[in-house]
Amino acid sequence: MINTKGWRFIGVILLLSIGSSYSLAAEKEKEEEVHGVAVVSLDAPMRATIGRNVNIEVVIGNETPTKLTTVLTVTCLTTEQQIGMEAKALDGLASHKIVYSWNTERLKEGTYVIRAELEPVPGETDIDDNMKQVEVYLEK
Repeated sequence: MINTKGWRFIGVILLLSIGSSYSLAAEKEKEEEVHGVAVVSLDAPMRATIGRNVNIEVVIGNETPTKLTTVLTVTCLTTEQQIGMEAKALDGLASHKIVYSWNTERLKEGTYVIRAELEPVPGETDIDDNMKQVEVYLEK
């Protein structure tokens, strides 16, 4: 008869040690994330009429205490149309609202994906918040 209690104990010890090293590695990785800029919000109407200009409102923010300059690009991914692009200097821990007008003339009825994206600033590693997307349904 094989004694499995000892092997179970060793297995539990191995699992605990693997889990704790993974937790330490994940925590260390979080500590090393460097914040920079963020797309705080991206707003557009859910429905709009084809042929009318649609306002696209973007709020961008600086997550650091020092002044930074970044580039914001707003694009309709569905048509590959650039809606707006500009470099913006942001004071430390500040935000700024930018409004673009999207020309929907000659577009067809359907759903369009709008993306606002900020270029990372030097040294920034936390870039998950540098982009947001919304969908706008255009109708006649």
